[in-house]
Amino acid sequence: MTTYTPAVVTGTDAVSEPPRHPSAPERQTPAANSPTAVVSLPADAAATSAVVPDASGLAPHASASPFDVVHDRAGTASLKWDFAAERGRPSAVLPLWVADMDHPTAPCVVNALLWRVRHGIFGYTEPDAAYNATLAAWFARRYDWRIDPAWNVVTPGVVPALATAVRALTEPGGAVVIEEPVYYPFREVVEQQGRVVAPAPLVRGADGVYRRDLDALEAVLTSTGARLLLLCNPHNPVGRVWSRAELTGLAEVAERHDVLVVSDEVHADLALPGYRTTPFASLSADAAARTITCTSPSKSFNLAGLQVANILIADPDLRARFRSALGAAGYSQPNVLGLTACQAAYKSGDAWLDALRRHIEYARRHVIRRLERVPGVEVSPCEGTYLLWLDCTGLLEATGLAAEELDGFITDQAGLWLDDGALFGTGGAGFTRLNIACPRATLDEALDRLEIAVHGLLASAAA
Repeated sequence: MTTYTPAVVTGTDAVSEPPRHPSAPERQTPAANSPTAVVSLPADAAATSAVVPDASGLAPHASASPFDVVHDRAGTASLKWDFAAERGRPSAVLPLWVADMDHPTAPCVVNALLWRVRHGIFGYTEPDAAYNATLAAWFARRYDWRIDPAWNVVTPGVVPALATAVRALTEPGGAVVIEEPVYYPFREVVEQQGRVVAPAPLVRGADGVYRRDLDALEAVLTSTGARLLLLCNPHNPVGRVWSRAELTGLAEVAERHDVLVVSDEVHADLALPGYRTTPFASLSADAAARTITCTSPSKSFNLAGLQVANILIADPDLRARFRSALGAAGYSQPNVLGLTACQAAYKSGDAWLDALRRHIEYARRHVIRRLERVPGVEVSPCEGTYLLWLDCTGLLEATGLAAEELDGFITDQAGLWLDDGALFGTGGAGFTRLNIACPRATLDEALDRLEIAVHGLLASAAA
């Protein structure tokens, strides 16, 4: 294996601060090794554009970025780094599987948490007027979506919200539509509630882009009688940031078949430069009336361990049914530190988030360039999230490796812990998911390992 060398940031590294979002507060100029200091990168393309800059224009990587500082997470009870053996993986694997980042959260969040912890009293807490105003301002500012804070039901996460919605809106044995390959808890929350999955698989085009077949979806709705669809927007793992036109087509189908939509928008903030997430409920009054929108800062600000999600439900009846199911599970007041972190992120985190999005885009293009040296492994087109969907079918064809052997090869021969594509359901076999929200040194170590292992496998197959 190659040596894992961390990036180093010194006080003499020249960095500059990204443009400040108009709504963000004035800040002092940070030191070069401060988490708020970022490398000066090109500004985002127009939010409505679907054009991503060509990789040939990629500037040389600058190691001064705070996102490239390696932080040791071992011994922090990290699911990602400390539980390989418990999950049946070798202890030496490099973990790039679960969707949390190896970057500290925004400094504004850390400062708010420090202030709140110093208070020392952590009693029951509810979202207050300041929290509600910050939440509404975030969605107006980032998505041009005017929400009423009264729509919000706080839960400990998006997955618990998905499970709650399935319980609240369907009966045991009822069908629920999911669009595979998709985040594997979608299938789990349906089956664990005693419901039946009605798959409506996405279609992968010759260009590698996944699209929705509306005719096939309508056939599934008709044949199963399903009246609930779980939407992933942006889509994990295939990286689609669904366009407004695509979502409008889906909304028309939902209206025709009187289908309710639970839209998982936890990755909405992570649309890459040149793309912008359209909240499904923002499409029209009808869409809002039939939608439960699941949002959280957990992915974009790396706050999963603080367990807070804002579930936006415009329709009073749907909201009451959801609240009733949530209450029946025994949940009431949310995590006080989760509320503090969310409010700070949504009040002052714009510039940090935009710098992160640019960092992820540069990492994505870096992976594409590196994989040119790894035959049979390609990055599927990605418009959002920090999760890359790697197509390994060419490698399987070239070596005779079976799809069910791919994860074992990646683990045992490459020394990597990724999420095998088969976990994501129909269409996932032969793929694997790679988390690139890590320092460049970590990413290059992973790519080095993969490159060595693939060339070894190809040599063995040719012998």
